[in-house]
Amino acid sequence: MEVVKAGDMHSYANSDGDIPPLPDSGPCTPAAKKGKPEPSLTELQDNIVRLVAEKIKENADNLANLIKKNADTIEALKESSEFLFNEVQDMKKEITAVKKKSDDQQKIITDVEDRLNEMERYHRRWNLRLYGLQEQEGEDVKQRVIDICKTVIQDPGEDLRLQIDISHRIGRKEDGKTRPVITRFTSRSTKERVWKCAKNSEFLKNKKLKFGEDLTTKDKESRMRLWPQIEEARKQGKKAFFVGAKAIIEGKEIKM
Repeated sequence: MEVVKAGDMHSYANSDGDIPPLPDSGPCTPAAKKGKPEPSLTELQDNIVRLVAEKIKENADNLANLIKKNADTIEALKESSEFLFNEVQDMKKEITAVKKKSDDQQKIITDVEDRLNEMERYHRRWNLRLYGLQEQEGEDVKQRVIDICKTVIQDPGEDLRLQIDISHRIGRKEDGKTRPVITRFTSRSTKERVWKCAKNSEFLKNKKLKFGEDLTTKDKESRMRLWPQIEEARKQGKKAFFVGAKAIIEGKEIKM
């Protein structure tokens, strides 16, 4: 192995034994990288305008689609409303026709009811009802009524047996309740005579008896509606009374 001598070694020291300084190469900073140039103000403005325009176009497209969708919906609703309108008009026509038919039918029914009531009223004109006659076991109702009628017309000698067809009590027998008696006369004039005399009969008042007309159901209902006016007129001292179903106050017929 070869030995290197000390004198053969390269010496970096100067004669004074100091190490010389390295040459000054200046600050060691990396070179700046070359980048993209900064956009100008005009370019920035153009980009903003472009983005805004794109957004406006997008919103406009969406709005146009929404308007078209709404227009389609409105058109569909319009068609539906027109259909419903036509249906309603048809129903109105049908209802009008049905109402007219119903009114015509009601008019016919009312006319028939009036005719039936008049027939029943005519049939009952030969009848009188007697109220307050106490019931007796095994009673002869017809004979009791004949005796009462003789007393009322103040002609005991008149034979009323042929003037009275039937006479009987009406309604179901109940304890503590006196049933009225209905009497049918064979002579209308005799019935009217008894009815006229009964209005001022002291005998009936003393016996607490009362004759009344044999009214139809419809005439009774009519009297019930008119009774408050008759009652009020009597309280005022006016002459008020019924003739059948008619209410007369001071000689004038009143109606509901």
